[in-house]
Amino acid sequence: MSATILFARTRFYPLIAIALVLFITIGFSRSFYLRFLSDLPPMRTVMQLHGLVFTAWLALFVAQTQLIAAHRVDLHRRLGILGVFLSLLVVATSAAAMFVAAATPRINQLGLTSPQASILPVVAITQFVILMAAGVTLRRRASLHKRFMLLALISVLGPPTARLIGLLAMREYFLVIQMSVVAVFVTICLVYDWRKNRVVHPVFAIGGVVLILLWPARYAVARSEMWQPIGEWIAEVGKHLVP
Repeated sequence: MSATILFARTRFYPLIAIALVLFITIGFSRSFYLRFLSDLPPMRTVMQLHGLVFTAWLALFVAQTQLIAAHRVDLHRRLGILGVFLSLLVVATSAAAMFVAAATPRINQLGLTSPQASILPVVAITQFVILMAAGVTLRRRASLHKRFMLLALISVLGPPTARLIGLLAMREYFLVIQMSVVAVFVTICLVYDWRKNRVVHPVFAIGGVVLILLWPARYAVARSEMWQPIGEWIAEVGKHLVP
């Protein structure tokens, strides 16, 4: 086996994890990480808490991929318990942030009201939970575990991508850009699998396609009469969480 192929096999997941986390960090740089340098108003406490918990989860994700590359499976497994705990906190704080955002009157980049736009985090949280649960459940089957975990990270690209779209003033291309960002990272995973195994793994193929197609689906649901009362209920609950 050549040194190049061996390097690709051991470094792909650490490298793509770093690339994804860098993308997310850049997306949230103005609204969270470097907010003190902008003229944006102070963040609500629940949003700050969510950002801190999510950042801790991202850092642990990168560390876990590095541990596997260094063949420290023992430490990777011990830290997995912390990963599950942080994942639960990510879900809890994401849900709280969703309620608060739904109660804040505004029109988002898709032209949706806050109650309508609540479908976006609902879908994001749901897909994250499903992918994380699959990854944890299949943790003893490495080929499945690592792919589900990576898709879980790809599934949270929506919010940072939305921030970048706003900064670049490209709101008219919101859906296309959101789908394209997910498609690019999924394609990288598919190409890696093909070059390594000469076959596309169904977790990446099926899971990736679902993540992409969920964008136009959630937009359609957001404008439907079915979602209206659900969105309004989420906004009403959120009003009790806003000081």
